[in-house]
Order: sequence, then C-alpha cells, then structure tokens
Amino acid sequence: MKRLRYISSFAHPMDMAAIDALALEAQQNNDRDGITGILVATGELFFQIIEGPDALVDALFSRIASDSRHRQVMILSVEQGELTRLCPDWAMRKVDLSAASIQGAEPVRTLLRMAWVQRQLVDEAVASLEAYTLRTFIDAEQEAISPATGSVKRE
Repeated sequence: MKRLRYISSFAHPMDMAAIDALALEAQQNNDRDGITGILVATGELFFQIIEGPDALVDALFSRIASDSRHRQVMILSVEQGELTRLCPDWAMRKVDLSAASIQGAEPVRTLLRMAWVQRQLVDEAVASLEAYTLRTFIDAEQEAISPATGSVKRE
C-alpha cells in the first residue's frame, strides 16, 4: 500500500459548488479503485492524503498533477509498505476550510500555508544544491581535483 500527501494551490478561484463537484468525482473514482483519503480545501490551497494500491495511487497522483484545477502540485510525503489506512471508511472525505466562520479553521489554514512555503523553500534549496554540486564536480574533473578531498589527483 502507498500513502501520499500533497499540497497544491487553486489554479483559479473555486466556490463551494466546484469543490463539492471535485470531491464527488474523486469519491466515485476512488471507491471504484480502492483508494481512500481526505481532501482539505482552504480557499487557496488543497491538501490531500491518498492511500491505496501503489500503482493506483501513482496513477491518481499523475492525473491530479496534470489537472487544470491544481497549480504547483508538491508532494509532501510518501509512505509505502504494510500501512494501516488513516481513512479506511472514506473514499474521499472533503473538508472545506475556506469559510472564515469555521471554528478552529484558522490554525489549520496557517499550518497549510506554512507547509506550502516550506516546501517551496526546500525545492529551491535542492535545486540550488544540485546545480552547485554538479558544477563543482564538473569543474573539479576539468581541473583534475578530487571534489571529495579538494586535493590534486595523481595519475
């Protein structure tokens, strides 16, 4: 089994009816495919946990990543193996936190915004690290310097 958590931003504003329609579509497809999970909508971000057979979760995530309703889809975590489902009874439970009046929603919205920003920072740091590391190794190879030790290689 696989459990995948992701966050994405709304590609365009969505009202309650559009979010309900998305959740209903997901519920029907997930029920058919043996996938369970939860979809949290904040009015600007989606957070979702999807769990089920590995190949089916991968296929679902591919569809989500290319869905025009999502922008900047970022995986937060993936677990695989002998897992106990977190949402065993929900083909797709929808939680809409976009209404400002929902008691207790603001801390969750804040945490999701923080997760969004942190994930963007991690992605930027990894890209910079990859670019720096690759450039360092290429330069070292060209100058016959060991990138691991910084010393001149002997031939």
